[in-house]
Amino acid sequence: MHWKDFFRYQKSERMAIFLLLGLIVLALILNVLLMNKQGLSVDNSRVDSLNEAFDRFRKNLKTKDSTFAENNDWALPRRNSGYRYAREKSVSKSESKGSEIYPAFAKTEKLAEHEKISINTADTAEWKKVPGIGSAYAARIVKYRNLLGGFYEVEQLREVYGISDELFVRISPYLFTDENVRKINVNHETFKVLLNHPYLNYKQVQAIFNLRKKKGRVESLNELSLLDEFTTEDLLRLEPYLEY
Repeated sequence: MHWKDFFRYQKSERMAIFLLLGLIVLALILNVLLMNKQGLSVDNSRVDSLNEAFDRFRKNLKTKDSTFAENNDWALPRRNSGYRYAREKSVSKSESKGSEIYPAFAKTEKLAEHEKISINTADTAEWKKVPGIGSAYAARIVKYRNLLGGFYEVEQLREVYGISDELFVRISPYLFTDENVRKINVNHETFKVLLNHPYLNYKQVQAIFNLRKKKGRVESLNELSLLDEFTTEDLLRLEPYLEY
């Protein structure tokens, strides 16, 4: 045992030791005062009894500490162990099989080859049934669909972040669309609503509002085609979502 082990006490135990030492010092001082006053010698027997009491108290503390450490060998780190716990529980492969410590998560049942889902009505739970689609992809698809107002063709899934050509080819046999999309009225909607649509940018929305201010209303897609802010590709993508 290292000499530092003698000082490894709890706060309450250290206070008791200091109190006992104080009593010993106080007894010595009183004996000296009485000796000077009465011409008597120091009572060594009283000092010895106090020392014996202190030794018994210290041994009792050491016994308690050693008993605690034996019954709880995780409590104090062993020297030369890199401060690792003294007691390490290991689980063998045979014991880990069938263990209930880590409950198995229920697997999502996937669609069979002949089964399909609607890309405009399926929720995230249904999307996760598509082979190759997990929680992250399902959430992205539904979020993007809500921003668009629905998909008018399966090919639009390629626009969802993370869906590669390989993944699209894998999932497309399980999908169908009803082309039932939500339209936005270019003459009545606010600037913010139009800007939230994925197929419209700030300059395009500003151009629509300028045209509304100039003519009172936008009559058709042909009028938008005259604006420099719109390309033919832009208009083809927007056509299923606009009404006037």
